[in-house]
Amino acid sequence: MGQRIEKLAAIYAVALGITYLVFGVMELTLGLYNLFPLMTSRNLAGIVPADVFGGLATLVIGATYLSALFLWKSAHESWGYVLVGLFLSAVFGILYLLMVCADGLSSLLTFLEGGEWTWEWLTGGSAGTGLLRPEICLFFASLPLAYLTLRRIKEIYHIPKHHKSYG
Repeated sequence: MGQRIEKLAAIYAVALGITYLVFGVMELTLGLYNLFPLMTSRNLAGIVPADVFGGLATLVIGATYLSALFLWKSAHESWGYVLVGLFLSAVFGILYLLMVCADGLSSLLTFLEGGEWTWEWLTGGSAGTGLLRPEICLFFASLPLAYLTLRRIKEIYHIPKHHKSYG
């Protein structure tokens, strides 16, 4: 059962890594494209924002996930790459999700002060593309890998399912 989980996790991590790399290249390219005068584009098709630093971070996450390819050969030390990739996914996904929530709170406060209500914070705002930001979507897509990783690490280190402390 353990090698099956490792192979499944390796496939999933590599697929996530490739997806992160594709979005990272697109974000970085659009961000660099915006550095030139008269060439401005906030996002690509409302999904990929023009963000140099976000693109670089996304490329790092993708490269980290791709390093988990050695799980295919049951190299247990490769779980570290998966864990770091999951941590980075969570950090950036939650960070951008918090930015969207802050934009929503700002919109709510403006509305409560007599301003006009707008839904722009869901599809734009300071996060670039709002809830459609690739890092947010890929964070949620990485959650099944987190489950597989925790399950396999428990098997490797013989951690019991239910631990009762007697004290």
